[in-house]
Amino acid sequence: MMNDKKSGAERQRKARQKKRELGLIKIEVWVPPSGRKAIRQLETELNNAILKQPFKEDHLMTKLTATNLIEQLSLTEEVVNGEISVSTIAGDTPVIQAVMQDVDEFPVMISVGEEQIIAIVNLWTADEIIDGKKADLNEYLLRLNMPVPLSAFSIINNQYVLFGALSVNSNISEVIEEISTLTNNVMEALETCREYLRP
Repeated sequence: MMNDKKSGAERQRKARQKKRELGLIKIEVWVPPSGRKAIRQLETELNNAILKQPFKEDHLMTKLTATNLIEQLSLTEEVVNGEISVSTIAGDTPVIQAVMQDVDEFPVMISVGEEQIIAIVNLWTADEIIDGKKADLNEYLLRLNMPVPLSAFSIINNQYVLFGALSVNSNISEVIEEISTLTNNVMEALETCREYLRP
């Protein structure tokens, strides 16, 4: 049974990777039940239009690195117009810090590995949880992991974090989307988890 679950998850991961390599992105929309069929049909039509385009060598995706990622981010409309600010934190492993306007207390820390890009935001420490509420909070966060778009909760040492992961073959618009979505999810998490945290 476990092998079936693993193989199913692996197939899903590969399917998502293939879609990313085609330049596709995942979006979430809210429509009435009667609109479900129309949305599915539109998705199919858009994907078919991309697949029918003649392949060109220059459409091959170039793997993002910490260096070219900061360069590409700096040229995006969101950074140019001040909606997002980016900077590099020097170290053995370079880290890019991205900050959404008016949310500078929760910077998104981005690191680029061989296969994936990890974006992390620090939420709170274990010491900031109300006494006796830690188990309830952990269970609540586990339940939140499924509905939270493009993000997941985790604990690193004593620090609670929200993170997202992208392929190094992602395009820059997907990275911008991850930064924006992660920041929005942080604000929602702080609101919904308030009852578990010290004031």
